[in-house]
Amino acid sequence: MPWLPQTLASVEKRNVAVQTIIKKYPEIAWKLLIQLLDNQKTVSFGSHKPKWRKIVSDDWQPNVTKHEYWEQVSYYAELAIQEADKDIDRLSTLIFHLENLPESALNKLLNTLDSQYILELSEEQRRPIFERLTQFTQTHRLYPNADDELLTRIEEITKKLAPVNPFYLYQRLFTANSLDLYEELNNLEEQEQKLTQKREQAITEIFQQGGIDSVIQFAESVNEPFQVGQVLCVIDNPIIERTLLPAFINSPNNTHNILVHNFAWRKCKLKGYQWCDNLDKSTWTIQQLAQFLAYLPFNQETWKRVSQWLGSNEKEYWKIAVANIFADDNNDELPFAVDKLIQFDRPYTAINCLFKILIIKQPVNSNQCVQALLAACSSNEPNYADSYRILELIKFLQENKKVNPDDLFNVEWAYLPLLDPKLHNASPKLLENKLANEPEFFCEVIRLTCPSKNENQPLKESTKESKTIAMNAWRLLQIWKTIPGTQSDGTFNEECFKKWLEKVKELCTQSGHLEIALKCIGKVLIYAPTDPSGLWIHQAIANELDKYDADKMRLGYEIGIFNSRGVHVVDPDGRPEKELAKQWREKAEQVENAEFNRFARLLKQMAESYDKDAERIISEHTE
Repeated sequence: MPWLPQTLASVEKRNVAVQTIIKKYPEIAWKLLIQLLDNQKTVSFGSHKPKWRKIVSDDWQPNVTKHEYWEQVSYYAELAIQEADKDIDRLSTLIFHLENLPESALNKLLNTLDSQYILELSEEQRRPIFERLTQFTQTHRLYPNADDELLTRIEEITKKLAPVNPFYLYQRLFTANSLDLYEELNNLEEQEQKLTQKREQAITEIFQQGGIDSVIQFAESVNEPFQVGQVLCVIDNPIIERTLLPAFINSPNNTHNILVHNFAWRKCKLKGYQWCDNLDKSTWTIQQLAQFLAYLPFNQETWKRVSQWLGSNEKEYWKIAVANIFADDNNDELPFAVDKLIQFDRPYTAINCLFKILIIKQPVNSNQCVQALLAACSSNEPNYADSYRILELIKFLQENKKVNPDDLFNVEWAYLPLLDPKLHNASPKLLENKLANEPEFFCEVIRLTCPSKNENQPLKESTKESKTIAMNAWRLLQIWKTIPGTQSDGTFNEECFKKWLEKVKELCTQSGHLEIALKCIGKVLIYAPTDPSGLWIHQAIANELDKYDADKMRLGYEIGIFNSRGVHVVDPDGRPEKELAKQWREKAEQVENAEFNRFARLLKQMAESYDKDAERIISEHTE
C-alpha cells in the first residue's frame, strides 16, 4: 500500500511488481489497482517483520515521503486508466473513484469518456457510464463544498452520453437506493414524492412510445421492477389491466409476478375496492382469484372478498396471503387474521401479526400467542418471524399472570435455545423457578441429561426425539441461575432450600444420578445471596458447601466460578488474574473466619489457580 508499504523494495521495484501481475494475471491486477487508488478507506494492523532471518533492522520504520506516496498513487491511477481502455465495465468502475484520482489521471479518464469512441456507442452500451456519471454529479451537488468546475465538466460529458430513448434514459430511476436520486437531503418526504412523480412520468413516456409491452420489457431490465408496478397504475388505460390480469398472476416469471403484485396493490389503494369488484373475473381460476386477493392490502376489506369470491376455498388465500403488517392500516383487524393464519398453518405470519398488536399497545390474546408459538415448532411454513419478535411475545406471556402455567411451560421448553440470557437478554423464568422449587422436576431434568450409575438400570435406545429432549434439558441446566429456596418475591428461604436439597439427594440416590445432580447444584450456588450478617454468601448455602460429603457440590461450584468468567481479553501483564486471585483470597478469609474451613480451602485453591494463570500469561508474553 502506498501509505504503508511494509517492504524494503524501492518505488521502482514495486511498480515493476505491479506490471508483472498485470502481464501474468490481468484480472487480479485490475482488482489490485482499484484497491491501490488514493484515499481508500483501508486499515492495516501491519505485518510481522521476519523473525528468524534478520533482513530488516530493528530500527526500521515504514516511513513514506509525500513525494513517494504521490509518485506511486499517480502511477497506479494511470495504469488503471490504461487497463480500462475501452472496457465499459472498467470505465464505469473508475467513475466511482473519480474523486480519488490525481489530476493528471482524472483528465485522462474524462478525455476517454468524452472520446469519439464512447460517444459513438449505442445508447444501451453507454448507458452504464451515463448512469454512473449522473449519480456522481447528483451526489456531489448535495454538498456545498463540491468542486463546481469539475462537476460542470462532468455534467457536459453526461449530456452528450444521455440516451434519447426513454427506455434507457430512465432505468436509473428504478433502483434500490432512492437516496442517490434525491436532489437534496433536507425534506426526505418531499424528495420521495418528487422521485415518484419522475417515475410516473418515465413510465408514461415509455407506455406512450411502445405500449404495455414496452413497459413490461422495461420492468424486466431494471433493478427494482416493483417500482414500475407501483407507478404503472397512474395510467388509466384498460389495455393495461387486460394484459396483466389474469395472465401475469401466478406467472413463472418472477418479474411479472412482482409487476402485477405492486400494480394491483397500489391501484387498490388509489381507486378503492370498487376497482377490484368491477374487474371481469368470470374466466379466472380459484388460484388466480386467491393470488390476486393476496396482492391486495392485508385488511378486513380484502378478507370480506376472500369469503365472497372463494367461499369454501378460502384456504387458497390464507396459505399465500402477504401480511405486510406495517404497510397496511389493519390494527383493529389483526386478531381475526391471526386465527385464520393459525388455522391454515401460517404460524410464523401469525407471530408477526401478534408482534404488531403488541408494539402498538393493543390487547394481545395470550391464547393466540401460545397457539402460534407452539404451532411454529412443527410448521412447514418458512420462518418469516425473527427471533426478536418471538422473544418479545414470550416475554409478554411471562409477564402475564393470567397465562396458564402449563402453556408457558410448553412455550419456554420449545424455545429454550432462544432463551439464553447471554445471547438474547431473555431467560426461561418459569422453568428456572420449577427447577428451584420442585425437586421432582429438577431430578427429572437431571435424568434426561445423563444415564444412571445404577448397574441394574437398563439403557434406553436413543432416538432423534430423545436426543432433542436431552439437549433441551442440558441447555436448561446451563442457563439456570435461580437459587433453590428462592421465593416468588425474590427472597431466599433457608428452610425451603434445605428441604429441596434433602429431597433431591433422596431421589437422585435412588435413580443413580446423585453425583451429576450435586455438581449442577454447585454450579448454580455461585449466584447465592449475601447473608443478613454481612457475609458475602448466605451461611445456609456456605454450610452445605462446607460439609464433609459435599466434595461434588464444591467441584460444581468451582466449575461454575471459572465458567462464569466467559470469553475475555488476555492482558499480557496478568492483571485481571491477579485481581481475581486477590478477591477469592479475601472471600476465603471471610468464610474461614465464619468457620467454613473446607469451603475456604476450595476458595484458596481457586486463588492459587488464578495466580498460576497470571504467571503463565506473563511468561508467554515475555520475549
